[in-house]
Amino acid sequence: MDEARADAVEQKRLAELEEAFELFNQTSSQLTLAYESLQHEVEDLQHKLDESNREKHRVGERLEQLLNLLPAGVIVLDEHDRIVEMNPAAETILGIDAIGRNWEVVVRNVFLIANDAGELITHNQNYYQLSESPLSLSQNHGEHLNGKILLIQDVTAARDLQQHMSRHQRLSSMGEMAASLAHQVRTPLASALLYVSQMSSPQLAEDKRDKFVAKTLTSLRHLEALVKDMLQYAKGGKAKDQKVQVGALLDGLKHSVEPKVQQSHSLIRFDEKTPGLVVLGDQDALLTALENLVSNAIDIVSEHAEIDVSVELDGKRNQVDITVADNGPGLSEEMNEKIFEPFFTSRAQGTGLGLAVVRAVAEAHGGEAWVKSIKGRGAVFGLRLPLLENGEDA
Repeated sequence: MDEARADAVEQKRLAELEEAFELFNQTSSQLTLAYESLQHEVEDLQHKLDESNREKHRVGERLEQLLNLLPAGVIVLDEHDRIVEMNPAAETILGIDAIGRNWEVVVRNVFLIANDAGELITHNQNYYQLSESPLSLSQNHGEHLNGKILLIQDVTAARDLQQHMSRHQRLSSMGEMAASLAHQVRTPLASALLYVSQMSSPQLAEDKRDKFVAKTLTSLRHLEALVKDMLQYAKGGKAKDQKVQVGALLDGLKHSVEPKVQQSHSLIRFDEKTPGLVVLGDQDALLTALENLVSNAIDIVSEHAEIDVSVELDGKRNQVDITVADNGPGLSEEMNEKIFEPFFTSRAQGTGLGLAVVRAVAEAHGGEAWVKSIKGRGAVFGLRLPLLENGEDA
């Protein structure tokens, strides 16, 4: 009995061993298959990684070639505004020794001045436009490069072309102006000649002689205004760089328009809210522009015009608005868009140069001319000019 029981136990152990060995074989086969599959995946990932690295390398090469061929300068600054990288165009502009130096120091050494348009000007009068963008790049060990990327472009040729086009446009306008003035001058000149010829008659009564003298003077003043506007428009509005007190400018305007104001039985009010303001430019040109605005207001209303001349300070932008408001019929939306164009006029006796001169003078002084008007509610014309800080040269 004992031997039989021992044989049974032994048989059971052998069966368990065979079962365990079979399970081991199955598990080993599964692990082998999993390893082979994992190895294939690793090889596939390695292939994709190699392809990604090659593509990254190709992109890097193309980007490097692009930066090398780019005519604009590309500059990388670190968080302390030090130059850490430049492309060849930037090296040509700033010099190879600019690497590692502070950007502000390089600007002071390379460029003479920065103008109001944000352009950098060199000593030999080359103009560069600068733009910037924040930069954040990941580096090794999880570090980040926080700084700026700058783009600097040579716009000298573009400025020269713009000035050439401006001169061409002015010459073209002067051709139109000559044709227009030939027609405009003919009428007052013929009238003046007629009145002068009649004044030489000994039989002419004294009251009629005085009347003819007044009409002759009116015709001659019209001719003078035509010539004055023509010369101012042709000159472009600015010939001097002198300090001009806004208060003194308004005093001059007050005296110069007084005869026309009285003749038209009009009322003009001056409101200089902020005294002591100073602009840089040509006082005579600015006075002519303001005279044109007041004369235009009187001519539109004809008689009994009510005109308000005021000064508004824009401290945030460091500029001043000199405005001329009238109680006239106002302007349509179409006229608002065209009112400053040369030879555009809604009056039979107008030359279309008065407001064009205003715009030319404003732009020549680095400012602009503007108008706000609603049909039937009058109009407000403005001359916007940059101020000198604290009355001193910038």
